[in-house]
Amino acid sequence: MLKLHKKLRVRGQSTQLLEHFAPIHRYTRAPYEGKLIRCPHCGSTHPVYHFSWAAILCQNCDTWTDKYDWLVDQLDTLKNA
Repeated sequence: MLKLHKKLRVRGQSTQLLEHFAPIHRYTRAPYEGKLIRCPHCGSTHPVYHFSWAAILCQNCDTWTDKYDWLVDQLDTLKNA
């Protein structure tokens, strides 16, 4: 099961963060445009527009997973920082 997911691109001395997924916590919110979540079992991504659910079915691997086991995209918050 995935606990954290990062994808980096390294070229010479420069490093670029392409993907950053971290576990959902109780303060996780989605903007109007939505957020991407990643399945901890198969790694597929799905858009969500709110986090008012306890468990959700992955459309790719058909497994029910608790909300706090999913990973949420953190890249939007990193771009603004």
